Amino acid sequence: MLAFLFASAADEKRRRRKKGAAPSIPAQLADGCPYHKHTTAVSSDELSEFGHELERDGRQPEAVACYALAIRNHPSKAIGWFDLATAWQYSDRANALKYYAHGLRLQPSDGFRYSQLGVLLRAAERGEEAVRRFEQAVRLLPDDADAYFHLGGSHEQLGRPADALRVYRSALDVEHKNEARIQNNIGNALGRLGRWGDALVAYREAEEADPELAETQFNLAHVHTSLGRLDEAERHVRAAQRLSPADRRATRKAEEWEHKVDARGKSERRESLIAEQEARDGHMTKAERAERMRQVMGYCGADKACMKSLLGQEHWGDEQMVRF
Repeated sequence: MLAFLFASAADEKRRRRKKGAAPSIPAQLADGCPYHKHTTAVSSDELSEFGHELERDGRQPEAVACYALAIRNHPSKAIGWFDLATAWQYSDRANALKYYAHGLRLQPSDGFRYSQLGVLLRAAERGEEAVRRFEQAVRLLPDDADAYFHLGGSHEQLGRPADALRVYRSALDVEHKNEARIQNNIGNALGRLGRWGDALVAYREAEEADPELAETQFNLAHVHTSLGRLDEAERHVRAAQRLSPADRRATRKAEEWEHKVDARGKSERRESLIAEQEARDGHMTKAERAERMRQVMGYCGADKACMKSLLGQEHWGDEQMVRF
């Protein structure tokens, strides 16, 4: 008999889990919603809107109590569960995920909510689960670029740039207002695939769509600097600094560009000095140069200043090597 009772309890627990039994709401949230502590007449939508107003006023604890009241008064309505989950997405992520998932069990055809749950899962570093939720959002909202955009971002996070590129291009097919950000992310995916020429085209498309998007300017500065196109890179470095002056990346990009400019300047100066020497000594044979080196080193030893003086290279500067 005792075994039968244990089995029944276990079966009931499994049945409740399968049905998606509602998670518990902390008892301390009872009777904390201003003006609505002792009424059940107010709708869940009204409590939701009131809670949002409280949050906008910086009164989040009271807003959370209103969302909890919406759940207690209307447990079959999803909006209270969604609101409470969103309010606690940073302070209590584990419960936030449970509340949001339960809201979706009550309202399973809401593509936007699947996308939002994906965002929460990605923030919790549960990337594969986030991908599945974003895929559900895409199926429910095939014309919504945001769902594709989020799905592409998750593929990028998981190190799948080819999948990200495919999804971002789907987002571009349906997007009518946020082309710059999508093109920017297409450029990122192409870059991770080593297709830098195509990435540069995508970044230029992003810049054309929105020249004020700082992220694109950072990316264009990086690509042009890496390719040695420093004059072109400078424009994007300065734009990135202007658009996002507090972003440390702007300082890093400027430093990277300045280092490359300095290195290019030194290289160009050395090439100029070598050309100058060749114009003067180009008639000398290899054997004559070897003899000159023997004589100069025999006279100067390891004194580079002495060598440069004898070779007419005293104006070359300390950073330039002696050339025989």
